[in-house]
This record gives sequence, structure tokens and C-alpha cells, in this order.
Amino acid sequence: MRKIILLLLVTAFAACTSESLSVKQATSLIQDYTAKYPYFEKTTLRLGEQRFSIKKDAAEIAVLKNLETENLISLKSIDLHKKLLSKDSVWVVNIGLTAEASKYVLDQKKNRAEVKTYLFTLEKDSDVDLELHNKTKATAKAKLIKNPTPFAGLSSDKNPNTAFMTRDFILKYKKETGWYVQK
Repeated sequence: MRKIILLLLVTAFAACTSESLSVKQATSLIQDYTAKYPYFEKTTLRLGEQRFSIKKDAAEIAVLKNLETENLISLKSIDLHKKLLSKDSVWVVNIGLTAEASKYVLDQKKNRAEVKTYLFTLEKDSDVDLELHNKTKATAKAKLIKNPTPFAGLSSDKNPNTAFMTRDFILKYKKETGWYVQK
């Protein structure tokens, strides 16, 4: 009888070691991974002196003025004149980035900057779908919610019909480090 109880205890202990992966542990690993390596969409913002037609580019001008009110860019008007033989006017403006925009800027050159338009974060209070392949490899499917940044109006949404994306994460186990998300 003692041998059977001892065998059951050893089996239960072996099943509960750190090699086993739970859904809660996988969710935590994916949250940490997406915090460290965020998913996003991006677009290019032209900097410096730019020319806009007031009527033709009204939507882009409205987005730029909104970004200026949020103190993310600076707009310095250089010239505003009416086009010859046209009902439209030309607005020449100098566009610059402010320090508050730095958290959205990925890459900056002299006349352009790549900015984040949509950030994808793991859905709160949701578990991932976990599929264990063997003791050292698993696949987790998670929903990432699309969150627009202030720069979202500068580009068209690449997937306008959904507010989320599903993503597969490969999880691996090493004895030295435990479970981790493979890049």
C-alpha cells in the first residue's frame, strides 16, 4: 500500500513540475513578450516644407492640425496663396516633430519619419488557445486587439473590417531557462 501511495505521489509531483505548461502561464509569457516586442502598423510622415491644396488635401490637413493640437507635431505656415485660375489655394507649411511624438516614432531621417499608426495588445482577461506538441514545444493562439495611435489618420487601415488579429506564438522549453516565446 505504501509503495502505491509513494508511486502516486511521485507521479503527481512529476506532473506538476515546471516542464508542464498551463494556459495561464502561456498567457503570462505572451503578455510579457508583446510588452517587450510590440506589434504595430506604421506609415511614413513627410517632414520639412510641404505643399498642400486646401480643398484637395482637406482630410490630411485636418489630421495634421489635430496632431498639432495634441502637441505631437509643429506646423509653421510659410505661405498661403490662391492658385492661378483655380478655386483652390496652396498652403506651404513646415512640419516638425515634437518631443511628445518620440514614443510613436520608429525611424527618423531628415525629411521623413516612420510612425506607429496602430498598436496591437493582448486582449485583457482572455486566455490563449494552447496546443502542446511535446514536452518542450507548444503553440499558443492569442487575440491581439487593434488600438489606434494619434497618427492613425495619416494612413489607411490595412485591415479595416476587424478590430483584432489572431497570432500564433511558438513556445519552447529549455531546462536552464524554462518556457519562453520563440522569436
